[in-house]
Amino acid sequence: MKAKLLLFSLLIACVGTVWAQGPNNTGTYYQGANGKSGQNLRTALAQIITANHHVVSYDGLISAYEQTDTRPDGYVRDWYSNATNFRHGHDTGGYRKEGDCYNREHSVPQSWFSKKSPMKSDIIHVVPTDGYVNNRRSSFPFGKVNNVTYASQNSYSKLGSSGTSGYSGTVFEPNDEIKGDMARIYFYMATRYKDQCAGWGGNIFTSEGIVKWELDQMMEWSRQDPVDAVEIARNNAVYGVQKNRNPFVDYPGLEEYIWGAKKNQTFSYDQYDGGGTIDVPTVAMPTFTPDAGTYYNKVQVSIASATTGASIYYTTNGADASEQSIKYTGPFTLTETTTIKAVAVKDGQLSYQNTAFYLITKEQPGGDDPEPAEDGEIMLNADFFGTSYTGSISSSDDQDLEGTENGVTIVYTKGSGANRYANSSQIRLYPGNELRFSVEQGTITGLEFLFAEGTPKTKLKVDGNAIDNGKWTGDESQLTVTFGDSSKHARIEGVIVSVAGGTDINTVKSNSLSGQRVIYNLRGQRVSNPTHGIYIVDGRKVIIN
Repeated sequence: MKAKLLLFSLLIACVGTVWAQGPNNTGTYYQGANGKSGQNLRTALAQIITANHHVVSYDGLISAYEQTDTRPDGYVRDWYSNATNFRHGHDTGGYRKEGDCYNREHSVPQSWFSKKSPMKSDIIHVVPTDGYVNNRRSSFPFGKVNNVTYASQNSYSKLGSSGTSGYSGTVFEPNDEIKGDMARIYFYMATRYKDQCAGWGGNIFTSEGIVKWELDQMMEWSRQDPVDAVEIARNNAVYGVQKNRNPFVDYPGLEEYIWGAKKNQTFSYDQYDGGGTIDVPTVAMPTFTPDAGTYYNKVQVSIASATTGASIYYTTNGADASEQSIKYTGPFTLTETTTIKAVAVKDGQLSYQNTAFYLITKEQPGGDDPEPAEDGEIMLNADFFGTSYTGSISSSDDQDLEGTENGVTIVYTKGSGANRYANSSQIRLYPGNELRFSVEQGTITGLEFLFAEGTPKTKLKVDGNAIDNGKWTGDESQLTVTFGDSSKHARIEGVIVSVAGGTDINTVKSNSLSGQRVIYNLRGQRVSNPTHGIYIVDGRKVIIN
């Protein structure tokens, strides 16, 4: 549980002109919500956080996580497991167990909103998590677990029957240290998408916000696990990436003004009462230029605060920063791997501390392309899909099952009125089921299904077209396989997948990259001034000439 921070109420009363800047210098940002309450406040906030929302691509999330979700030791911050050390941009392949890879977890499952933009890549709710644990979460709602059926290492996350009053199904329980974070993410989703969320699946969101049993649970979690410096830092980093903010992080307890005890009170962005339990600094947290990441040989770092007149103090030895630390006077050069911690200070008030990890490598830039999807045999069974299913699944259990191996992702869907079956040796494809194949780069050029004895081999269809004895050839980046005999089903033990490398490379002029912030060479190393060659720019492969 995070330690609560003290609210300096008397100090705030004495410096009203400073407080008018708002937490993290966001007062003007929220001015349109001033004087509103209840659902009117929700509407005003929705307009604010929607207006400047810069949609990041789904592929771009992987590089954006370097800014938003980097631990102090430089590894990926994993929201569902505390037993991983994932490297940004590297450990994103297939998985068979916890610790194999990380992926992009939709805290509000994609299946609820049909994978539409911008929800699909809204980085406020799409967070990095262990792939295997994420698969076990599936699309179950968040809640308090009563009887545990699965727990990640160290029981950091749990799955099981609901112990939350008002709901009796299966729930996923995140760890205590992020329960409040998840609650405030759900408050954001119910606000940012207030005109859409009532139509989502999952039976969690309503036109008023969140269904009562889940709202009660989220309100409880938000009170028990208040906003801390890590959450504030992520919110500021998200603003740098996506250009919008989570107001429930900027104004702790804000949910009470919409759904709770204060919904009949008006919100004041410059005289905010967060409940007397949380210190909301009025000095903007320092930011680093360039962003934290991997650099070749050296990198020059600048530090700034949005608060005019603030002084900045920093450390490079891993210690927390204070007014006794090194005073920032101008850009400096790092030639060794370093963690920088910095605070801004004005009139005796300290900002939250920000941290940046710079990995300095001596390897020469260049190298081979990132490995594409590979040819190979994939065993289609319960282990591949990360499940313990050993029989047909009830009609109420509609979540997709997903697995990734050698860069090929396969999703096994249930379908309306269909059964689904997976055990340690096979899956069964019934009429109404779908197997969806996809690769992030390149194309799939062939499939050859391996059947259990007695399976009819002439009834499989690819994208609605019959194939010959379970074999298909073509050239597609994604495709769907179904079974066409209403009286039988296919028992599939595996599939041999053939792939071809990607050719989607754009050519750009080096002088056209002004303003681009996310550029990598093909070793995954971040570069500031690329020369001629092939690079990854904002998540896309380009030739710079």
